[in-house]
Amino acid sequence: MEIKNVAIVFEKLLFLQKYFTLECPEDIKTLAYQRIDEAKVLLASGYSDGAFYLAGYAVELMLKWRICKLFGIDNLFSASQESSSAIGNGVSELRKTFKTHDLLALLLYSGLKTKFDAEKSANLTLFKVHSLVMTEWKESIRYMPCGHTETSDVESVLILLSDHQNGFLKWIEES
Repeated sequence: MEIKNVAIVFEKLLFLQKYFTLECPEDIKTLAYQRIDEAKVLLASGYSDGAFYLAGYAVELMLKWRICKLFGIDNLFSASQESSSAIGNGVSELRKTFKTHDLLALLLYSGLKTKFDAEKSANLTLFKVHSLVMTEWKESIRYMPCGHTETSDVESVLILLSDHQNGFLKWIEES
């Protein structure tokens, strides 16, 4: 991607983020796809480590979107909409549990772990996502020195996550 195109995409992303809030599950899903776009910009600019971090964060967001849908939680990130009722307190307790960055735990909480495990041996995308993302990505990678990820691996990860027909984010949406 040319620097001029990168700058245009980055400017568009900054504009969108200024007006974006996480008010409902669809906002979380939108943010996940925005993080993939940002990761592509970073990778095109030679920042594979940052791109990998954002790619994993996109997976985290999509799994949290799925959790919201599964449990009927409107806003996973804000306690302001809860009442002091028993239901409000229950959602608050769930929210604490889901504030993890552990992708395997989120896969379990999303109700998709059994399906993922059953399908990954026959589904090449899931198999690769397991080996390149689910077991390799940790929130703490943001503290790793530059150069710890291979550019070719990050390119593969972004394709595996963002393919509109067979990508992992699409798999989460449709499962």
